[in-house]
Amino acid sequence: MRRLIFLLIALSAILYASACAEATVAPTPTLAPAPTQARATTANPASTPTAERAQTAMPNATATRTTTPTTTPTHTITPTPTVTPTPLQTFGVNQCAEIWQPGVYKLTNDIVAPGTRDCIIIQSHDVTLDCDNRTIEGNTKIVKDKQYVYAAITVRKFNFPLLESPANVEIKNCKARYHKFGVNVTSGRNVYIHDNVFSDNLNTIDHTGFGIFLGLTDGGGIRLDDVRGARIENNTTESEAIGIDVRNSDSVVIRNNTASKNSAWGINLLNTSNSEVSANTTRENVRYCRWGSGTVGRGCDAAGIILQDGSSNVVVKDNQVLGDNANGIFIKAHGMRCGDNNVIQNNKIIGALYNAVELSFCKGNKIIGNEMAGSYDAVYFGFTNGTEVRDNTIREMRNHGIITWNSRGSVIANNEITNSRVGIYMYWDEWEPKQFAFLPPSPDKYATRDNLIDGNFIHGNAVTGIRLSGAIFNKITNNRFANNAKNITTDGKTDGNTIQGQ
Repeated sequence: MRRLIFLLIALSAILYASACAEATVAPTPTLAPAPTQARATTANPASTPTAERAQTAMPNATATRTTTPTTTPTHTITPTPTVTPTPLQTFGVNQCAEIWQPGVYKLTNDIVAPGTRDCIIIQSHDVTLDCDNRTIEGNTKIVKDKQYVYAAITVRKFNFPLLESPANVEIKNCKARYHKFGVNVTSGRNVYIHDNVFSDNLNTIDHTGFGIFLGLTDGGGIRLDDVRGARIENNTTESEAIGIDVRNSDSVVIRNNTASKNSAWGINLLNTSNSEVSANTTRENVRYCRWGSGTVGRGCDAAGIILQDGSSNVVVKDNQVLGDNANGIFIKAHGMRCGDNNVIQNNKIIGALYNAVELSFCKGNKIIGNEMAGSYDAVYFGFTNGTEVRDNTIREMRNHGIITWNSRGSVIANNEITNSRVGIYMYWDEWEPKQFAFLPPSPDKYATRDNLIDGNFIHGNAVTGIRLSGAIFNKITNNRFANNAKNITTDGKTDGNTIQGQ
């Protein structure tokens, strides 16, 4: 019996021990790496229990991650675009070189070019060339009669065969002489050329100042071709064929330069539109040549500022055009495309040999608020449509204040014209068909008609204030006259004119 009781007690003890062991093992599910497994299997929502556990774990994990958006201020990296211009590497240049990578390039000494190629050649985006007021000089020993062939600085396309135009190119503090061009940009976007002296480069006259009558010519200080967006500022370009020469380009600003004593043009825009020429000084741009009659004389279609071959929508303002320029400001379209809708405003044009302002064959051009003195004619235009000449001060012309022929729809208003021979001369004339073969046919032979002369103050003119000759259907109204030999005279065909104050 005792044995039986002892066995029962032992058995119950064993059962109790095993029950306790099961009780300690049961909590192990809480130790299982279920949360980590839940994270690993979150993409597979097969087991709903682990999904529930995953969701309880996720808020903690994302809570710590949502604070990581403190890294989202890495959007301070968006200013990296500004970083592209700033951290350009700086290189020293001590001889003629080709530039193939972005950077700031500084001349460390004067350079004499070999005379067998362009000296500094830029073929990259994002380049600044700073000459630090040093000089790139051409090799005169191997050049005959100053017929220079190569440029001091050339900017040209690169990356064959794609041929990219260099963008963001700056050229500053350079001096260059005895080259074909001081700088020659054959293609570019966003070009900035400033504070340079490019003088004494190629000239197309001989030592007496004699050259061809100007069609086109080449060579000089600054040349741009195929450029979209440029500023040319604070440069000096003197004693060469052309001071500043911009061709086949758009959106170019030419400001605060000196372009003087050149034999063709101080500033030339050819087939260049939507641009500005402002606050420049240009004087004594002239040459001798043989005129059509065989006479040798000065002039030859040289000018202080010229727009030609379709240069349109250009503003020419606040310039000082002084001294013996052959013409002051000239819109040339003889045998070329017209330059339309240009504005010539607030310029001082003194002492031009022929015309202070000349334009012909084009439409919509405006000459406004200029001071003109001491030329042969102040404003000369012919075969135009819709020209406006307003608010100008014109004095001491050797011939006419304003002269126009075979034009229509012109407005000549609110000008002061004094001390010329004739204040305003408007006329029609026959013309040589071969000479003007480029003109389209006109049913009325380019009659001078439908013009308005209004509100001008015309005084002290030696022959007459206003003269009409063969001009029809024009209005002459509200003009004031004083001390002219005659106020208004007419001759030839004058049908349909309205004239007040004759």
